[in-house]
Amino acid sequence: MSSVAGIEREFNDIVGVLNAQHAALVDRVILLLADDCLWAGEAMTSMSAWVAWRAGVAPAMAQSIVAIAERADQLPASIEAFRRGELSLDQMTTIARNAPGWADEQSRDYAIEMTITQLRYVLQKYPFPKLDDEGRERLDHAETSARVQPDDVAPGETNSDTHAVSDADAVDSSEAGVPLVEEFLSMWQDENGTFRLTGRFEADAGMVVKAALDETRDRIFQRGEFGAGLAEALHEMAQTSLDSIPDPARRARFRVNLFINTGHSDRGMTDATGWNVLDAIRRFVTCDGTVTPVFVSNGLPVSVGRAQYVVPARIRTVIEHRDHGACRVPGCDATLGLEVHHLIHWEHGGRTDSANLVLVCGKHHRMHHRGRLDITGDADQPDGLEFRNTHGRQIRPSGASPNLPTGPPPTPTATYSHPDGGRMDTGQIYFNPPRTYYDDLRERMRTDNEYLARLQPPDLH
Repeated sequence: MSSVAGIEREFNDIVGVLNAQHAALVDRVILLLADDCLWAGEAMTSMSAWVAWRAGVAPAMAQSIVAIAERADQLPASIEAFRRGELSLDQMTTIARNAPGWADEQSRDYAIEMTITQLRYVLQKYPFPKLDDEGRERLDHAETSARVQPDDVAPGETNSDTHAVSDADAVDSSEAGVPLVEEFLSMWQDENGTFRLTGRFEADAGMVVKAALDETRDRIFQRGEFGAGLAEALHEMAQTSLDSIPDPARRARFRVNLFINTGHSDRGMTDATGWNVLDAIRRFVTCDGTVTPVFVSNGLPVSVGRAQYVVPARIRTVIEHRDHGACRVPGCDATLGLEVHHLIHWEHGGRTDSANLVLVCGKHHRMHHRGRLDITGDADQPDGLEFRNTHGRQIRPSGASPNLPTGPPPTPTATYSHPDGGRMDTGQIYFNPPRTYYDDLRERMRTDNEYLARLQPPDLH
């Protein structure tokens, strides 16, 4: 029967190897982040989605690996301990997501001694000062402008550097110094057919716009679509606004109308103002959109028909049930905002029946119509679809293809030691910023007591 000490030693050996192998995965992701051509062609919408698909791991674990890789340059001490096998993936993830670069070494030392629960508690609650590249604290506007008058100058008096002014004068002077912002928003289409937008807002209005975009990006993230940027958030905000119009008549007024010239072989499309729409966008819109026919006589519109879906609702229900309400592209787990794609487009003779229709997310639908993702086959068959990336390589249902081990993995260069797990005294935890921070802080504090108070360990409770 094995002894307790022997089991614990073997356990530490295994965990050390596991930590080092996770670090090796992170190192490969660092290389991939340096050149997105190595992974973006696989029809993946983000680096974490590619890792989840290729390694066969959960999205949460893939996000942790990418989060570490993105901060590797800022956390060299912690990364080296991770590579040696001293830190686990969860410990390293906690450091990467919470610790500033200047607290790298201390975070590593705390991580080796603390449990993951203790480490998360400390790093998530600790009020790390925000420092610039030179180690000086970044102050907000209010603290920067609140400069202390010299002690020998009483209120209302002046010296060579100050001038006594009334409160009313101070307000008027402050307001007079604030430039007026000419707000504007411009939209146009460039020579490549791309929609362009630029603008400028007052600071308060801009903060409202930013907050709305941040909320929308978070909403997209919460539904499982990772890597959404400001452009995706703005499009989502616009779509949500249009979808929320309760009055059908009003909703019809603000529908996006595109016009297809069916009288010519090129089937060109324009919007109501005459802007040309790219062929890829035309095929995307008419693949799973709403069509309202306009009847023309002698080149003039004479009546408007009834709006109808390209894919009828009854067929959409069948497709959603067959595809289990998820995007069919391998490696994609999107379940919201899905669209029905014609494998053979209707303008090329493709039928709107289940074998020719497949459920995909909006991103992969657009990628296909831009020539970055090829989808062929019979959608009714369990394995009837074939997906190929922009390089023509087939995308398998799972990217995981582990090589079976033929021997033990390399021995880590350090020995893993599990955390102590004892009681943590939060009153003794303090992260030491660079020397420049202390020098700058001493100049800003009026008294020794104020200076020393800022150096006390924070109350993490």
